[in-house]
Amino acid sequence: MSTELVCQPIAGTWLSGLAKMMAENPEFAEAYDALLGAVRLARPDASGGSVLVTSAKPGEGKTTVSSCLAIAASLAGRRALLIDGDLRRLSLSAAVGSADTSGLIEVLLGQGSAADVIRPFSLTDPPSANVVSFMAGGRRSSASLAAVDWGQARSIFKAISQQFGIVVVDSPPVLAANDALLFASIVDSVVLVVGAGANISEVQRAKEQLEAIGARNIGAILNRFEPKLHGRSNQPYRGYYRRTRA
Repeated sequence: MSTELVCQPIAGTWLSGLAKMMAENPEFAEAYDALLGAVRLARPDASGGSVLVTSAKPGEGKTTVSSCLAIAASLAGRRALLIDGDLRRLSLSAAVGSADTSGLIEVLLGQGSAADVIRPFSLTDPPSANVVSFMAGGRRSSASLAAVDWGQARSIFKAISQQFGIVVVDSPPVLAANDALLFASIVDSVVLVVGAGANISEVQRAKEQLEAIGARNIGAILNRFEPKLHGRSNQPYRGYYRRTRA
């Protein structure tokens, strides 16, 4: 199966906006560089590494984390694919401008090919060489997941992921829907996003549910941490952050 991108990349406002933030905030950029490094160390293969980004409940920031991880990978020279796996909301697809297009669910059902639904989005406007490939959630509802042959889906997803340096899947929260556990069964690893001030018992429940299906949870990300509220407000290592991003 081929996923070669032959169409001209277009500027993705959501993605280019986040990329601009990373370029202007070295501390922000370094945080995602560190996350990308941790994911690569956990899955050191040269290609084919796929990671599901999820959370215990809504509002933890998993969609932003997913997007920024894919952007960091692209800026580091890796071929990155970002997938909207939250079929219940499709907020990522809407942000990218692909809310009413075929995507992941059609591919998993065997009703379309990855090459037909993957679109390249430039991280700058006008478009440049920095591109994040994107796959929308699709037109079908999450109820269609019941018809997926998950054994076949693993093979399909593996073939897709082997075409990229990293594949990042944004999924629904673990405690809100069973979808995250289904997708966790076909990726190489899982990262749990935890918002500052989260209910620890809920985080533990989400972790246990992932472990129960044998998902490879490689760690958690503390998101929306406010130094003024939760810790020191100074930045003792600021001089070591990169000043610009190539």
